[in-house]
Amino acid sequence: MLVWAAAVRAEYFDVEEDAFWENDGPQEPRKTVKPRTTAPRIAKRDRAQLSLNQMVTFASQGWIRCVKCIPELRDPGVAAALDRGYEATLRQYARYAPSFMLDRFDVDVYEHNEECGPVVIELLDQGRRGVEEYLDRLRCSVRIGRHYSNVSLPYFQGLNVHRVESVVESVATTKALGLAAASLLQAAKVRLYQTAMFVKDPAHGAGLNNATGWHRDLQLVPLDTRGRGYVTFWCPYERPLGEGDSFLHFAVGSQRDIGFEYWYGNPEKLGPLIAARYAITRVASLDVGDCTAHDGWTFHTAPPQDPSRGARKVVAFSFVTTSAEINQCVRPAWRHYLLFWPPRRSARVRLRLTHLNV
Repeated sequence: MLVWAAAVRAEYFDVEEDAFWENDGPQEPRKTVKPRTTAPRIAKRDRAQLSLNQMVTFASQGWIRCVKCIPELRDPGVAAALDRGYEATLRQYARYAPSFMLDRFDVDVYEHNEECGPVVIELLDQGRRGVEEYLDRLRCSVRIGRHYSNVSLPYFQGLNVHRVESVVESVATTKALGLAAASLLQAAKVRLYQTAMFVKDPAHGAGLNNATGWHRDLQLVPLDTRGRGYVTFWCPYERPLGEGDSFLHFAVGSQRDIGFEYWYGNPEKLGPLIAARYAITRVASLDVGDCTAHDGWTFHTAPPQDPSRGARKVVAFSFVTTSAEINQCVRPAWRHYLLFWPPRRSARVRLRLTHLNV
């Protein structure tokens, strides 16, 4: 009865922009004149309807496979918009990488070796190939420079593509996707927290093909969701994923294991402990339009992409319940990125979390 009631009430999913929590980090400015592009219309028969069994599985195991969850991703226009968003966020990443290396490792990457070619900012204005060339030269300088052998570029993720491409925003705020998120979270309403791109590209080496370490999403999000109030849909685009591609690996039931941090805190070697404690599983394949959905407290990881498979392109949509509040115990390092707006009816917080997961 509870599941049915939540699914019915979830139809009040609010798609107005100010109804969402948004990670409002650095982004490419929107063009002043840009036609509004919306997601393609999808017939109901072509979209999956979550079953009671899937909701129960999600609650017990912490993740599910959702076939035909976001069929809009099959549309060539949506895929093209995601690629444009990838280029924009990749440029942001390239601009950020030198300061990360200087702050984190005290490495001045502009002390490049002649073999690498000059690391010049002008390359970033020469399209995607220019950005990739810039990163390749940057990576070369780090690899063969003085005392740089043990450091690498930061982990890449492109945050908030929906802020750059309106068609992605339209996909992220469809009523059907909001209903799916609300049904999995057993909530009356949900809000979009962020969109993110996770592209692992072996052609451009470390930085763009790093392994993703074991983590729980809500450990990187300064929100108090009051329990299970965060879900991420992880979806390939452009091509299906199969054997040899980098999938998310999930620690089954870890979202219900509240004693883990109590007993172990934050151990240095998380992998062996998780492998001994939980069953580890993943899907064998995902078609374009299919997704995995995982709880914010579920441990998950992803290996590097197999070079023989080419680039692995994934877009993720994360939602929180409307009861989520800013965590008052957030670490001081986060506070620089938080901007509090005067509350109206309920407190509105626009998040400025520049970089997570680096």
